[in-house]
Amino acid sequence: MHVLLIFKDSVAVERMAVMQISAALKKAGHEVRLWIASVNDPAALHKIMREFKPAVLGYSAMTGEHIPLVSLNSELRKQYEFYTVFGGPHATFCHDFIEEEGVDAICTGEGDVVFPEFCNKMERGEDYWTTATFHIKHEGKLYKNPLNTLVPELSELDPPDRKLLYDLDPNMAKMGTKYFMAARGCPYKCSYCFNVKYNENYKDKGKVVRSRTPLQVIEEIEWVRERYPLDHVSFLDDLFILKPREWLLEFAEIYKERIGLPWSCTVRANTVKNDMIAILKDCGLTWVWMGVECGDEEIADKVLARGLNNREIIAAGRVLEVHGVGLIAQNLIGLPVPDPIRADLKTLDLNIELRPSLGWSSILYPYPGSPVERYARMSGHLKGEPAYMETNKRSSMLDFGSETKRRKIENIHKLFGVVVRFPWLRPYTEFLAGLPLTGLYRFIWYAWYGYCIKIKLTRIKSYRRELPYFIGLFFRMLVKS
Repeated sequence: MHVLLIFKDSVAVERMAVMQISAALKKAGHEVRLWIASVNDPAALHKIMREFKPAVLGYSAMTGEHIPLVSLNSELRKQYEFYTVFGGPHATFCHDFIEEEGVDAICTGEGDVVFPEFCNKMERGEDYWTTATFHIKHEGKLYKNPLNTLVPELSELDPPDRKLLYDLDPNMAKMGTKYFMAARGCPYKCSYCFNVKYNENYKDKGKVVRSRTPLQVIEEIEWVRERYPLDHVSFLDDLFILKPREWLLEFAEIYKERIGLPWSCTVRANTVKNDMIAILKDCGLTWVWMGVECGDEEIADKVLARGLNNREIIAAGRVLEVHGVGLIAQNLIGLPVPDPIRADLKTLDLNIELRPSLGWSSILYPYPGSPVERYARMSGHLKGEPAYMETNKRSSMLDFGSETKRRKIENIHKLFGVVVRFPWLRPYTEFLAGLPLTGLYRFIWYAWYGYCIKIKLTRIKSYRRELPYFIGLFFRMLVKS
């Protein structure tokens, strides 16, 4: 069967799920093509539709991305015949999305096993509408099939189909930093994270946290390095350092011997231990992402369910500092609380004390099905059908009672990283945030984050190769809705 996969934008990070699904489909004997809305010429899409004649169009969409992709799907259906399947986070957590006109089916969970099975059944003329994990419209009836079990061992899966992506997006192939996943799943219950609802959905259907073997991860990195530029390895695991100690020790030994490149990953403050950070630093760990979220401990616990106090966060920061491991502190701005500006400023103060390499901040988006969405509705900050956007880096979707307060919150977000780096600006933060300079601040925000990530933390090895791409990405993000 011919399957065309489509997604909206990569934003300099490989879409791991799409590459993994392609690998699974090809293993099952299907032919796969890819089209990326933000990268490829629309004429190329129509050429694929005419010449490749896909029987199935498989869209992968985060919440917000689903809006332009539904529009694209509607336009294509006026000219071509195909079956529409949506997967990704939006379909996983918004099951009423199946009611959208032009959407034939949605995949509501892991697709590695079930999507190839769905295509196999369709190709053989069997009852594909009964495939586990799928909600499907068929002959006037809606089939809401239960979830399949989670893939028990990730070691059973083929590595992601990177060639599919890199052939279609040569600029992505040129990037020195490339992304990998060694594991799936997180057991923590942070209210703003998709994992809470995901783990509830998959209760009693398999292990939440699953890992590939260290050797499989190393071999994938070697495969990439043999074929494409690779200067820095970045792991997208929900929580890389959560793996058993034996796994981490084996990984560190093989990585140091066979790879030896700088690398980065995700940690949680309570998992940052002096001896393990020393071992990982020795094999090339350069910097980490760590959730800080909110400086107000009461809000962090009651609203965000962080489960950590500020002392633990500061202590973890000091361990990383001692070992020379850079820290990107992840924070949330614009919370559904009585005084969100006060909470944001307390978060700013905690970051100034923490002294991270980069004080990263995102505007809180209460995504569908998350506990914080329920909290935002109960507190009156979220009403009706929210206007989801493609990015949580630009504006808030919450109701703060006045546009002036909303603008101030959005400006604090844009100024956050710069103030953390230059704390002498802290006394002037509220005044600066009150000025109608959001467009200027947005420009500064993207420029500062780009400098920190691509120059300060991960130095670009070839400006000729990478700089044009990042300049284009910079302006693309400036106008992203």
